[in-house]
Amino acid sequence: MPPSGYLSASGIEACLQFIASNFPSIAQLIVLPESSIEGRTIRAVKLAKGSGERRGVLLIGGVHAREIVNPDTLVTFALKMCQAYSAGTGLTYGGKVWEKGIIKLIIESSDLFILPLVNPDGRVFVQSPSGDAMWRKNRNPNPGQPCKGVDINRNYDFLFTSGIMTSTSSCSDVFKGTSAFSEPETRNVRHMLDTYTNICCMADVHSYSELILHNWGDDDSQTTDPTMNFQNPAFNGLRGNPGDTLYKEYIPADDLNFMVNTGNKIRDAISAVRGRVYTVEPGVLLYPTSGTSKDYAYSRHFVDASKRKVIAYTIETGTEFQPTHSEGLHIIDEVSSGLIQFCLNCICAVETTFTATELAGELTFMRAFRDEEMLRSVAGRKFVRLLEDHSVELAVMFMGDDRLRKQLLESTKGIVEVLRTSKTAKPKTIDSKIVSAADKLLKTVADKGSPELKKAVGEVSRDLKQFKGKTVADGLKELSRKK
Repeated sequence: MPPSGYLSASGIEACLQFIASNFPSIAQLIVLPESSIEGRTIRAVKLAKGSGERRGVLLIGGVHAREIVNPDTLVTFALKMCQAYSAGTGLTYGGKVWEKGIIKLIIESSDLFILPLVNPDGRVFVQSPSGDAMWRKNRNPNPGQPCKGVDINRNYDFLFTSGIMTSTSSCSDVFKGTSAFSEPETRNVRHMLDTYTNICCMADVHSYSELILHNWGDDDSQTTDPTMNFQNPAFNGLRGNPGDTLYKEYIPADDLNFMVNTGNKIRDAISAVRGRVYTVEPGVLLYPTSGTSKDYAYSRHFVDASKRKVIAYTIETGTEFQPTHSEGLHIIDEVSSGLIQFCLNCICAVETTFTATELAGELTFMRAFRDEEMLRSVAGRKFVRLLEDHSVELAVMFMGDDRLRKQLLESTKGIVEVLRTSKTAKPKTIDSKIVSAADKLLKTVADKGSPELKKAVGEVSRDLKQFKGKTVADGLKELSRKK
């Protein structure tokens, strides 16, 4: 039997029901379309206040049955977020204090989806006196095969046939199942990604090793050769051997930088609680894998360009599968702090500020301009990076100041009008009026901001003056040459 004190599968379910019934203004219960193999209903909860175009964050746990602390972590996280938001307070985890404005920002500017127990059958078996405390898989009877259970985190449609750290033997702990998404539990996770198309960040919480794992898991990463990728059959049989020169999985440099920077911030937020320092690394460094949630979630937009990019992590909590409950409570605190940071890094100040304004309809265009124009130049990438680095502070600032938000709105209108002409025969130039309005806004932001934000604003302000009288494309080219 695992240590006592942890919630049962029915206890996790009761917690979700409690959250939804006691915080109806911000919590919505979601019934997943597929029951577990043994017929249990699987539910998630959505935490959000407000409407409009918002980024979504998906947190899942309880995939591997023996990893006992993680479902408790996610339901506790959900409950405390609801309690703090409703009371207008912040949250304190050990040495880390999250102010009330941060909690308000997350709940009011994003959709937070929490699926704490993907694999309820496995948890029931692990906690049963007649079960197996170290059981990993679900409880699929696997008709016609000698052993029960499929490893849910090898059942996703990512290099499913590659054989990288998977098995076709039902008796193996990494038995991948008969086909990708053969299991109702993985289909439920896919349903979340397919149904809530605003999800752009996901974390799958596991145990153990004190790790924050980002893509990829099948092989080492490289940022220079897009043809060397998981969809290219020319490289079949060469993947899964990190350290060699035959294959490395392609990832855009901007995505990799974002994953590493975000992972480092999650690490710091965890460490601030009681000093435990998690390691940030690509999943392959733990061991090569295929069919995992993290790689599947991120790979979707490469396979189908209509799907939104999902930045995905696996967080490996603690130093054992089943810590004592007293140690588990510490893990819950530190991981919850890390999850708050993760949610913050998934917020975009621009989207948060312009949702429900007259510029809301321009968000899709602005995202496309960022991806197709800004990220293709040195100067553009710098501007995007500076915005990402200070997005949380800016979002909190604009949320709490109606006058400043109006000033931003008016300033952005003129810029968008110019951007709209960037691919026409006669693109407009950035005139003195636009530069003056932007400069005035930047000075106000600098006066209100932290020293770090003030420094970043100073860089942007100096560069902005170089755009006067030029098209956006010409301004970016000229600045890039000077970098």
